[in-house]
Amino acid sequence: MTFKKIASVAAAACLAVSALSTSVSAAEYHAYLGIQSASFTFRNAWNEGTYGKDIPAEDGTYYFDHLTGWDGPTATNNGGTFTDAVITGDGTYTVSLTGDFDFGADETLNLLFISTDMPLDCGATISDVKVKIDGSTKYTFDEAYLNPDDKEYISPMMINIWNEDLGKAEGLFGYTMPTSSVEIEFTVSGLGSASDAPAEEAPAEEAPASDAGAEAPAATGNTSAAALAGVMAVAAAAAIVSKRK
Repeated sequence: MTFKKIASVAAAACLAVSALSTSVSAAEYHAYLGIQSASFTFRNAWNEGTYGKDIPAEDGTYYFDHLTGWDGPTATNNGGTFTDAVITGDGTYTVSLTGDFDFGADETLNLLFISTDMPLDCGATISDVKVKIDGSTKYTFDEAYLNPDDKEYISPMMINIWNEDLGKAEGLFGYTMPTSSVEIEFTVSGLGSASDAPAEEAPAEEAPASDAGAEAPAATGNTSAAALAGVMAVAAAAAIVSKRK
């Protein structure tokens, strides 16, 4: 084996290690608008056991996909379109209820919150939480108030008539019942920018032969030092064999 081929093989191996180091993708989380009115027209948390995400009704529909009300003991479809947020990194996101929905004769909300699948220990914080009803900003939380009863996920709350910190039935801000939209805008930090996620790379190609020895790349936080050491060891061993021949 000539030294040119040895250098080519070593360089290709280093490229392969680099490609492996960028194959890890950033975590992706989700946020959902939660709401409940005085007569219990609602959308529950995504992981609630009876009316949560991916739990079908007897007729095959999903309560989580629309606002749910009651006709006596029977759950009803009270319309509306929920827009959820996919959280891919630090930034500002919005969850909302829009369209043709019906809260009946209710004049107040029992609950208004964001339900997320972001673990409490994921390192994220939520701030600048804006409550918008029918397009008008009613209140801004500089720092999110997290549901103290949720011990697993980050669940910011804006209205909870049973919670003293949020003013109970009086609440922290005035509003009239929504007729066209409910939006919650919020800012996530602590996850890193979505652009920081490693980019996918094409399969490594064999580097062109060169008369000069291949220079090993410096180890980085995304590259296994052991893998690089192994590549350099293989290249060195091959060079020694070639020299002896």
